Amino acid sequence: MNFELTEEQNLYRDTVSNFFSDRYSIQNRARYLEYGRGYDLANWNELAELGVLALPFSTDLGGLGGTTKEVAILQECIGYHLAVEPFAENIAIPAIALDCFEDRNLARSLAEGMISGSKTIAVAVTEKRKDQAPETGQCRAKLSGERVTLTGGKQFVTYPSVDLLLVSAALDDAGDQPASVLLLVPANTPGVAINHYRLVDGTPAADIEFENVVMPASTIVVTKSGVAHAIESMNRMGAHAAVVECLGILRRMFELTTEYMNTRVQFGKALAANQVVRHRLAEMLMHYELAQSVVAGISLYGTETVQAIRQLSAAKVTMADAFEFIGKQSIQLHGGIGLTDEYELSHHYKRALVLQDSYGSKRSHSLKLAQLEVT
Repeated sequence: MNFELTEEQNLYRDTVSNFFSDRYSIQNRARYLEYGRGYDLANWNELAELGVLALPFSTDLGGLGGTTKEVAILQECIGYHLAVEPFAENIAIPAIALDCFEDRNLARSLAEGMISGSKTIAVAVTEKRKDQAPETGQCRAKLSGERVTLTGGKQFVTYPSVDLLLVSAALDDAGDQPASVLLLVPANTPGVAINHYRLVDGTPAADIEFENVVMPASTIVVTKSGVAHAIESMNRMGAHAAVVECLGILRRMFELTTEYMNTRVQFGKALAANQVVRHRLAEMLMHYELAQSVVAGISLYGTETVQAIRQLSAAKVTMADAFEFIGKQSIQLHGGIGLTDEYELSHHYKRALVLQDSYGSKRSHSLKLAQLEVT
C-alpha cells in the first residue's frame, strides 16, 4: 500500500501550510475569532484566490474535483496551525449536498459563489436527538400551493454567520410514508432566530429556531431518497474532516511537548534526559502514528463502500484513544503552563475536545463498527 503523496499533492500541502504559517499565531487566532463571522474575510478571500475553496466541488459544478485525500491535506494543515477558517463547515460539507440538488442550475450558481468566497452555507440538520431521522424530527415543512412553511429548530450549527442555511425537515401531509426534504433558507428570512454562542475552543456556533417561516416552494432543493443520501454523505465528510483536523492537532501537541522537554532544564539537565519522560514521549508518538495510519487508510476505499464507512468509524475511535493519551500526557508533562491561554498547547487541547464529539462520538462510532461487523 502506498500512502505517499504525489508531487502535486506535496506542492499543494506546502502552499497551504505556508499560507497559514504566515498568518497564524495564538494572538492572531484570538483576534480572528472576535470578528463577526469568527474568521478573517481577507484570509478567506485569499484562499478563494488560491483555488482552495474550489477543491471539494465536482468539475460538473465548476470545481477542481478534489478527492477526500486532497481535502484531508488541507484539514490537517488547519488543525496543525489552529486555523479558524471554516473550510469543512461552510464549504466541503455543503458541497456534498450540492451534488444531490434537483435543480442543477441552482447548484452550479451556488457553487460559483462559494468557490469565489462570496457565498457561504451552513448545514443545519442536528436536533436534540442526534440520531433522529429528518422524517421523524421536530423540524417540519408544510407545503401549500407555491409556498412552504418551516417550523421547529436545529442545534449545534457551527459557523452560523452565513448567507444560507441548508435545513433538513419532515414534510407534513406526505401521505402514509414519512418523507423528508432539504431546504435552502436565506439566513435573514423573517422568522429565523439564530441564537449564537461560543464553544469551549472559542469557535462560533448557534441553535436556530424557525417560527412559521414562509418561503417559496423552490426553497426545497432535495426530496425523496436524495435527502437521506445527502445527509449521510455530509456526515461522513464531516467525520473525516474532524479526524484529519485532529491528526494535525496531535502532531503539533507532540512537537510542543518534545520541544518543551528538550529545553526545560532541572538539576542541570533537560527533562528529556529522564528515562521515564523519554518513555512517555515514545508512547505519545506510538499513539500518533497509529492514528495517522488508520486515517490514511480511509483514502484506500471508495467513499460509498462498506469498507470506507468501517474505516472512517475505526479512525474516529482510534483518534479518540490517541487524543485521550496524547492530550493528557502533554498537559501533565508541561505542568500548569500547559493549561494557560497564553500558551499554544491549551488551545490545541480545547479544539480537539470539540472535534471528539463532532459528527459522532467515540461511543456512537464504536456501536456502528460493531453493527457493521455483524452485518
